[in-house]
This record gives sequence, C-alpha cells and structure tokens, in this order.
Amino acid sequence: MQFGDVNFSSASLMSGTIKDIKRNLKKHNQDRGFILSILALGHGVSHWIDQSFPVLLPTIASSLGLGTFQIGIIAWVRQIGFGVGSIPGLLVDMLRKYWGIMLAGCLVWTSISYVLVGASFSYYMLIVTIFFASLPGALWHLPAAASLSRRFPDKRGFALSIHGLGGNIGNAIGPFTVGILLSVLAWRGILLVQALPILLVAIIIKVFLKDLGMDSGKKDTFSLRGQIQAFYTVLRNNRVMGLTGVGVIREMALSSMFLWTPFYLTEQIGMGSFQLGIHMGLLTGMGIISTPFLGSMSDKYGRKIILIPGFIISGILMALTVAAGNGVWLTVVICALGLFSFSLHQVIMAAVLDYVREGTEATTVSVMFGVGGILSAFSALITAAIVDSFGIEYVYYYQAVLTGLALLLLLVIPMNVSNYNPYRHQIEEP
Repeated sequence: MQFGDVNFSSASLMSGTIKDIKRNLKKHNQDRGFILSILALGHGVSHWIDQSFPVLLPTIASSLGLGTFQIGIIAWVRQIGFGVGSIPGLLVDMLRKYWGIMLAGCLVWTSISYVLVGASFSYYMLIVTIFFASLPGALWHLPAAASLSRRFPDKRGFALSIHGLGGNIGNAIGPFTVGILLSVLAWRGILLVQALPILLVAIIIKVFLKDLGMDSGKKDTFSLRGQIQAFYTVLRNNRVMGLTGVGVIREMALSSMFLWTPFYLTEQIGMGSFQLGIHMGLLTGMGIISTPFLGSMSDKYGRKIILIPGFIISGILMALTVAAGNGVWLTVVICALGLFSFSLHQVIMAAVLDYVREGTEATTVSVMFGVGGILSAFSALITAAIVDSFGIEYVYYYQAVLTGLALLLLLVIPMNVSNYNPYRHQIEEP
C-alpha cells in the first residue's frame, strides 16, 4: 500500500512489530527489578491456593467425615510431597536455561492438581491428589530462589524478601477470599474458581520469563561430575547444614501452626468461616509489612542479628496463644505471629545462600526445603497424637519448644558479620 512517497508493506510492519516485541521481551529479561516483580506475582498466586487449603480443611474433614488421625495423614502427605518436590535441585541447576519454562509449568501443574483435589469424592483419592498438588509449590522455590540469588548478590536478603512478600500477599488474600466464598460455594467449587488466575499468571511467566536462566555474562560451567561434587560440598559445609537444621526445626513449628490453627479457631473459639478467613489471612499474610523490612535489615546488619530476636519473640507469642483467650488479644497475638511466620524463613534462606558457590543455589535450596518438608511431615503425625492425647491447645506449646530449639542451634553456628561471601565463585570448603 502506498501513500505519496511512503510505501507501507503489511509484511514489513508485521515483521517490525514482532522484532520490537522480541526486543522488549529480551530487555525485560535483563531488568532484574521487572524479573523480581513477576516472580513475586507467581509466588503470590502459588501461596494463594496453598494457604487457602488449611482454611478449607475443617470443611473438607466435615464433608468426608474425617477424624484427627486422618487429618494428620493429609498434612503428612502434603509435607512429604513438599519435600519430594524440593529434591531435584541438582537437576534444576544443570537445566538453568529452562528455569522460565519450569516456573510456568509449576503454576499450570498447581492449577490442574487442585482442580483434581476438588474432584476427590473419597479419602484415598484426596490423599493421592493432595500429594501431587503439593509438588509444584515446592519445585517453584528452586529456580526462583536460585535466579534471585544470582541476580541480586549485593541485595540477596532484600530480593528474597520481596519474593516472599509476593507469597505473603497470597497468604493474606487466599484465606480471606475462601472465608467469604465458603458462604456461597462448596469447597470443591472454590478450588475450581481459584485455579483460573493461576493459569493466567502461568501465561505471563511463559511470555516474559521464558529465558530467565540465561542471564547475561554467566555461562553454565558445571559438568555432571562437577555438579555432583558441588552437591557433596554443600552437604559437608557445616554452616550450611547447621542453618538448614535451623530452617527445618522452624518449618516443623510453622507447619503444625498452619495445620491446627483453623481447627482451634473453629472448634475451640467458635469462629465462623468469615472470621476464620480473616484470622488465617493475618497469621499467614502479616509478613506483607515485615518481610521487606527484615530482609533489608539483614542485608545491612547481618542475618543472625535479625533471626535471634525474631525467634525469641515468635516462641513467646506461640506460648501465649492459648492464654490470649477468645477476644481481641487473640487477634493481636495472631497478627504478631504473622509478622514473623514467613518473613524469618526468607532471612534463613538468604543466610544459607551466603555460603554456597554460584551455580549451586537450586541444589542448596533443595537440600533445605527437601529435608524440611520430609521432617515436617512427621511433625504433623506428632501433633495429631498430641491433639488426641492432650488437646489441641498443647500444639502451641510444642511449637514454642521447637522455636526455642531452633534458636539454640542458631546461637552456636558461626556466621559472618558481613553477608559478603569471598568464596562465592569457588567451592567453599567446610
């Protein structure tokens, strides 16, 4: 088509448009602030549905006629799945150029799996579908945390905390939304509705973060043998394994809190679904306020100086939960617990990644989450026995004791005052 001296070719216009789109996508792929925002969004929708499930669990248990031990088995299976989903870190590190595809696939997998959970009409089918639904949420953390650690070596705590902030927003929105939807929809319908926005975000990640692992100037240098050697070096690193132990004990406490608090609030306190949704949203989502602050402070002053008072305050609050009664003080305690629930976990992860070689980040995170997930599964069975034998109130004292043990272990781990790791480009010896 021609107007005067200007010739317009639809083919050339289309070609130019496609080139512009590709150029913009490539530019976005190198913008670490943009990448952090998209990863936080994906983390948010993943946590949205994951933290909605505990709010739905009392209704599911009532619908299927489940007892305390069967509820404990559900939690056990979820944690086992989380641990198993965290195992392939070595493989994730080796397949770095596929990180964007992995992340999009995790969200698609999550969406489909929870639809199948909603289609479960027997206890045994529920167990199987819950296991598969728990895998992608764990796998997500491996490429996400590794990519942020590589792109933000100077602000690792901040970057992981913003990623965690996205999760905290999902933690707050999910339970609150479920609390409202339970008044108009069955639990099966709620899981179906929640699957739709997850698929949308999966498409966004596929489009914008397709080449996430192909960061400029950093090439894959590990052979399979080198990757295995690096993995064993991680296992022999006393500080990394000590901090992993801190994270595992902390995870055992948190998983029991998120499992039994909905039952405590409904059966002991007498809350309805709307109030339950609000309080669980506060418990899991108050990190919106604290996570970026604690992450930044840990970058500036060191991880340990943030973790020690955080563990002390968390342990005290867990022990005071039952004593807070059923009024405003219970809400205050839950809000305060929420400030430290997920935010401290991001600081622990940053502390672990401070001491590992570049190129082994996903492997290290897989050790931390894999061991934590599997051991936390046994925590679910322990707390089920506590509830049956002594009452649900004693679960909170169990959590306080575990937090105290994590604090004691943290105190004896030698850690740098500065978070700078001079061995970052070498294999650090234990």
